[in-house]
Amino acid sequence: MRKYQQDFFKSALSNAAKSKVRGYRFNKGKDANRTKAFLDKLLLHKVEVLQNGDTYTVPTRQPQHRMVQSVFETYTQYQDSVFYDASSWSLGNFYNIDYKPISSTPTGTPLKDLEEVAQPAAVTMTDYAYIMDYNDYNAVGALYAMQKQGLVVASAFKPFSAKTSVGEKAFDYGAMILPVPLQKKDSKAIFDMVKKVQETYQVPIYAVATGYSTKGIDLGSRNIRPLKQPKAVLVIGEGVSSYEAGEVWHLLDTRIHMPITKIPTRYFERVDLDKYNTLVMVSGSYSFSNKTKEKLKAWVGRGNTLVTIGRASKWVIDQKLVKEKLTESKKDTTAVTERLPYVDAPENRGKEYVGGSIFEVDLDTTHPLAFGYTDKQIPVYKNNTVWLAPTKSSYATVAKYSKRPRIDGFITQKNLEEKVKPSASLIVSKIGSGRVVLFADNPNFRGSWYGTNRLFLNALFLGDKIYVPE
Repeated sequence: MRKYQQDFFKSALSNAAKSKVRGYRFNKGKDANRTKAFLDKLLLHKVEVLQNGDTYTVPTRQPQHRMVQSVFETYTQYQDSVFYDASSWSLGNFYNIDYKPISSTPTGTPLKDLEEVAQPAAVTMTDYAYIMDYNDYNAVGALYAMQKQGLVVASAFKPFSAKTSVGEKAFDYGAMILPVPLQKKDSKAIFDMVKKVQETYQVPIYAVATGYSTKGIDLGSRNIRPLKQPKAVLVIGEGVSSYEAGEVWHLLDTRIHMPITKIPTRYFERVDLDKYNTLVMVSGSYSFSNKTKEKLKAWVGRGNTLVTIGRASKWVIDQKLVKEKLTESKKDTTAVTERLPYVDAPENRGKEYVGGSIFEVDLDTTHPLAFGYTDKQIPVYKNNTVWLAPTKSSYATVAKYSKRPRIDGFITQKNLEEKVKPSASLIVSKIGSGRVVLFADNPNFRGSWYGTNRLFLNALFLGDKIYVPE
């Protein structure tokens, strides 16, 4: 066994020496804590990382060469077409890391300490307002920590630049504003709370002394909108995917430190939904009565938010709770059924299933569900055959698969052309004064998809601010 282990690492170095790729390079970017989480995962697996300022390089010539391959390499051709589970595990895409292969010899200082990766300048006290950069992964947790303490926080629905305590700063869509005069506590108490939140979540927070911006909207604009604290409930139990429900619970509990009420399907009909403003339904087979479905639809129509994931999105369409459609392939009614060997049935049918592949989507970064994203193309993880048709509204298809969507993993060419390319990954549908946020894909897969968690969290924290223009 020991010799096998030695040979494993020796052969890895031998394989690395033959490769033209000498390493993979990426920058810290605007989301320091997401990058930090990715780097932490690499170091946890004893992967060598070299640092040059805010640039990081992972050499391929190292004992953990095979781990490096698993993290960064992508595949689109396979010897088989049926998989036990996922056919793609490129971890860099899980974290939405924009990495590139390099052919030159990597240089830099070995990364040992992650403390400085996400270490923003300490916030200073102000009597006017604080602005939190929402591009950081930990900003959602920081937002909830503020709301839990009774602080009023608003979101910027347009970008702007402002003169802050550290100079002029540009803020993207979703920047969080905490106006000091509108709080119920004095400025010193508010500063102490904001300072504690920053120390806990290591997010960039800036003090400003005026509401006038140097560019874009001012802080008194109607595009600065106060947010409600989410009161969320999750449907669990018989017929519901325990994996996906657990992923939602884990995300909120361990990273946002936010509770979510869990209601088994057998009790759902008796629950007073008006205690909540957000309801999450993950993949499952929901056998609700017509009375319960009408109750759910009426609750959404009163201005609340229903978030559906995977097969739950298909369910709300099939049950006609929303006026959306699934992507359908054109059927040739004149085609004659081809006779095939019985023994080939499992393989032929199995290759139509998407066990787990990574696709690129075009993201509308101006939409509240995409606040915090600066790249218009991001990877998403798909492990189902739910294909959402883009909405009839020009403004409600938040993420659509790109023209060349396949990044990593197996899918048949027929499904790629007829299912993936015409479909949407994330849409919003209006019901009365409320809305349904439909995810075709799982944004929280295995608790590891840092790159798409934000889409789901935005549905919880910004959902009531979303409307669908007619």
